[in-house]
Amino acid sequence: MAVAPPRNPGPSWGYRAIHWWDKHLPGPLRDAVVSIGGAVAYSSMPGQRAASHEYLTALRQRPATKREGMRHFAEFTHSLLAKLRANQPGTIKIDWRDDANRERGHLLYADEPIMLGTFHVGASDLMGFHIKQTGRRVTMIRQRVENSEDIERLLAQAGEMIEIIWVNDESEIVFALKDALGAGKSIAMQCDRVEHASKLEAFQFLGKPRLFPVTIYRLAAIYQRPVQFCIALPHGDSRDRFDVYASEAFRPSGNRQAAQTAAHEHFQGVLNWLESLLKAHPYQWFNFLPLNPAQAQDPSPDGR
Repeated sequence: MAVAPPRNPGPSWGYRAIHWWDKHLPGPLRDAVVSIGGAVAYSSMPGQRAASHEYLTALRQRPATKREGMRHFAEFTHSLLAKLRANQPGTIKIDWRDDANRERGHLLYADEPIMLGTFHVGASDLMGFHIKQTGRRVTMIRQRVENSEDIERLLAQAGEMIEIIWVNDESEIVFALKDALGAGKSIAMQCDRVEHASKLEAFQFLGKPRLFPVTIYRLAAIYQRPVQFCIALPHGDSRDRFDVYASEAFRPSGNRQAAQTAAHEHFQGVLNWLESLLKAHPYQWFNFLPLNPAQAQDPSPDGR
């Protein structure tokens, strides 16, 4: 029996309907429709609702309320609107949060190829537009899914600055990734989901040691690339302006064991940084999947 290709949740006409709302409804009415749509999605998507509840409960350290869950879904809808709107020149503004984050993210302006990490958080899918401003070309690692008009619009707007390697065919991604790295291209990947990952390690996140992929660090060590993590979050209450936050960069060095230990410590710092940002922006976690599996033993590079 043929396996159905993966797809985003929701009806096939969902993106067209959201885009129509955004184009034809005045702001207050559009926001009201988004809130209603979030409530409907919350009620009709039990798997995503359970994932939202698990995440918000872990972040808040108390049971999440139904109202919080519906707001989480509504904020995700607003993020889809921003991505659909991004192909209209001058509509979306995305820039560094402040000079300190610009300084930490200096690798984006360097000539050397880098490994750029991010998460399913906020408007991180819009990072391609910010990268375009730096003049850097990036190859993104993504899963191809049906019902993904948002990604199609992003690629159309980014032009030649963004390339995609699709992970759906694991027999092809190894060769495609090797070619891209060998050609000196910068690679961007989201580092929060465990599927398609060849190596997992445990890190403290949201109260428990949880398994995360560490592929980005393995590739950085093999190809001697620096690693930089960035995410984009809404600027205040704005729906069209986003701030880019950068973590401290990482450069692999030393022997294999030393590099592995340093990489583990760096990613733990990145997750601590991410968790602090999520506490300030609790509804910007857009995985809507069960949290990464917890590991009971001590999360250390030697205790996998």
